[in-house]
Amino acid sequence: MGKTHGVNHWDRVARFGEMLFQEGADMDVIQAFAYLHDSQRNNDGEDYEHGPRASKFIDTIRVSQLSALNDEQIDKLKRACELHTIEDRTGDITIDICFDSDRMDLLRVGITPLPDRMATKKGADLVSIPNYKEFYTDFVKKVKDEIAND
Repeated sequence: MGKTHGVNHWDRVARFGEMLFQEGADMDVIQAFAYLHDSQRNNDGEDYEHGPRASKFIDTIRVSQLSALNDEQIDKLKRACELHTIEDRTGDITIDICFDSDRMDLLRVGITPLPDRMATKKGADLVSIPNYKEFYTDFVKKVKDEIAND
């Protein structure tokens, strides 16, 4: 896996998912998404089919790695992975948090997330803060330190 879409990114997406969590969402799906959504990328560049491949990959690890998730959770996880690069929002709070948790890490590639492209109000509000770049830099350092201390 490349540097841009590898484990460090997945760890940040997981932490952003925790930050964006709200009542009615499914944290188990959000956390699984963080570590699976880019897992089937062929490269760090243009790979438009990585989401659908990740969705299919879920079927191959369902029994061994995702046995704690029920059918509804698996369906949401697969949908979130499949659509995360092609849909802005779905109206399902769990999937929309998945989308935003990934988008909040766009600064790693020099792209500032746009509030109107976020799927949740909470995500839009966070990326709208005037010092989002500073917030992001501090967040990245905090996640890196937390991982190092685990």
